[in-house]
Amino acid sequence: MRARLCIVLICLSAVMLSGCQSSRKIETAQIIENVTISERNGQTLYTFYILSSADTPLKTEIPAGSFEQACELAQNQYIPNISLSKLELLMIEEHLIDRVLKTDIEYISTQPSFSPSAFVALCDSKTIDKFSESTREQDLIEEQLILLKKNNPDVSINYLSVFNHFESEKTNEFRVGTLSFDGELKISGKKVIKS
Repeated sequence: MRARLCIVLICLSAVMLSGCQSSRKIETAQIIENVTISERNGQTLYTFYILSSADTPLKTEIPAGSFEQACELAQNQYIPNISLSKLELLMIEEHLIDRVLKTDIEYISTQPSFSPSAFVALCDSKTIDKFSESTREQDLIEEQLILLKKNNPDVSINYLSVFNHFESEKTNEFRVGTLSFDGELKISGKKVIKS
């Protein structure tokens, strides 16, 4: 009887001391808060901004042909413990709209780990440069997108809304938020014509 009791106690202590594997994963996860898509030297560049308490955003730049490919490269080569479940903002350089908007939004919509309320915005290269300087800029952009939607209900500001517009057969066009930076942040709506 004592031997059985000792074995049970040893087993219980082994289980309790080993910890939970998923909790260790959370501790080491690199949580991606924002992603920008820009072009440099003719190559599409996906920049993953890692959640951090630092004033300057921590980022990893990945050249890739699509968001799906960038995520795979991030996980396999650049950010092994990547977590995209807290993605809040996807900013796309405006001249890349035809190349990446539809395909990247379609990919995101098939992934169960993404939040359907994540923001999507087009922008110019100056805005992306400003965005990478300070985490305050990131919060400001999200606030401005919410205000834009409040004042212009027809503007799509999240990726689920953009995806639904692409999938809808009712219209050939819709509007998305556009950011520009020329000394100060400006926001407006831009018409997207479906091809």
